[in-house]
Amino acid sequence: MKKLATFTLILLFLFIQPVHSKQKEDVHKLNTVKYMNIEWWEKFNDPLLVEYLNKVFKNNHDLKIAELKIKENEQIAKQVFANELPNVYFNPNIERVLSSSEQHFGENMVIPDYSQTNLLFPIKASYEIDIWGKNHNITKSYKKNIEISELNRRKAYISISSEFAAAYYNLIKCDKLLALQNILLANQKELLRLANIKFEAGKASVDEVIYEQKRLKKLEEEQNILTKEREMLQDELIVLIADDNIKKIDDLSRSEIVNIQVPNAISSEIIENRPDYLASVLNLEKMGLEVRAAKKNLLPRFFIFGQFGFNGYHLNQLFGADNLLASIGVMPAIDIFTGGRKLAHLKFKKYQYDEALEFYKQTVLNSYKEVNDTLVSAKISDKNLASTKERYELEGKNLHIVNCRYSVGKINKIELLSAEQRELEMHKALIASEVTNIIATLGLYKSIGGCDFSNYVEKI
Repeated sequence: MKKLATFTLILLFLFIQPVHSKQKEDVHKLNTVKYMNIEWWEKFNDPLLVEYLNKVFKNNHDLKIAELKIKENEQIAKQVFANELPNVYFNPNIERVLSSSEQHFGENMVIPDYSQTNLLFPIKASYEIDIWGKNHNITKSYKKNIEISELNRRKAYISISSEFAAAYYNLIKCDKLLALQNILLANQKELLRLANIKFEAGKASVDEVIYEQKRLKKLEEEQNILTKEREMLQDELIVLIADDNIKKIDDLSRSEIVNIQVPNAISSEIIENRPDYLASVLNLEKMGLEVRAAKKNLLPRFFIFGQFGFNGYHLNQLFGADNLLASIGVMPAIDIFTGGRKLAHLKFKKYQYDEALEFYKQTVLNSYKEVNDTLVSAKISDKNLASTKERYELEGKNLHIVNCRYSVGKINKIELLSAEQRELEMHKALIASEVTNIIATLGLYKSIGGCDFSNYVEKI
């Protein structure tokens, strides 16, 4: 029966750890899926964006660093937890004693010179009885670091995905603007050609020709700026994707821009979803545990110690019953004077707690401010987009009227080309406004902790 019980304990020891590790791995995978929040990104109706984001989540080095930070803190917590467990160690000692002179014990007892071998094979153990719970408090404090690093990982997912999406839509803007810029350049070259014809015919002044030349140079400069911006945005996206097979981002001028409606107001409860807010709460709890541990460190400590083994002089007789060595005892320990080190440590931890409390309060204020600022920005950009759409529609109507007048010969081609330029410039403004609106939406998404803000409708 005893053998069966021992065998059962060994099996439990072997299999409990792998099962626990499997559960932690499953939780890690579920958290990863949650942090990716693919459902949110699918609202933009851009499969290429989702495809790129999946590669970012798989390859990005900053995300991998955030995951490694969690594993580091897990191992640190295991090291600290070891202080709650007994220490068992094997400390053998083999020595040869050579006495070269007689030893006198009083007048009647003399031990002549001799030599012998001492053999000591003990298994020693010691255990601090955590009566006050100090070691357990310290372990719980370090486990809070694991939760904080998990929140930092979530924060990295939100930040990097938002950063990538913003760069992606800026790249779409650049490609669309470059396509319109090419049309504008062709239009301006035609205007310059017509201005030169009028000048040669004596129907235009040199000022008109110079104006069209300056206008052409300005459009070429704008094209160069857009080309440079596109290269920089492409490099940023490639770095975030971190895939060696992706060397360039194809032209995105045909990509659709879908704007998401933002609410007029958001509930104040939304800040409880922010990872920095949750991390500040955990940090406050962590400091509270460390203050408690520092207080308990002033109290006496109690140790159980013992050893079991063999002590003899001949190896062939070492493991006999006569050479058995065993002892056990309890040792209280209290520091009488440490130069004020423990009290200073307690005050230090109290100051750290006060600092964590102030940090928590500031985080709450910053969270409210950031959510309000991004919400206002998103609402204003939404209104501006609506206004820009109206102006673009009006410009389109004006171009239609100009085309009708040109078709019946009431205006010349120069006036038609000028009207087309105004419509193209207005189209550029519309694209810029659409992308500005999306980036404002991404800012709101990031500020509320990477969740769907449509679920929160109350005013802060």
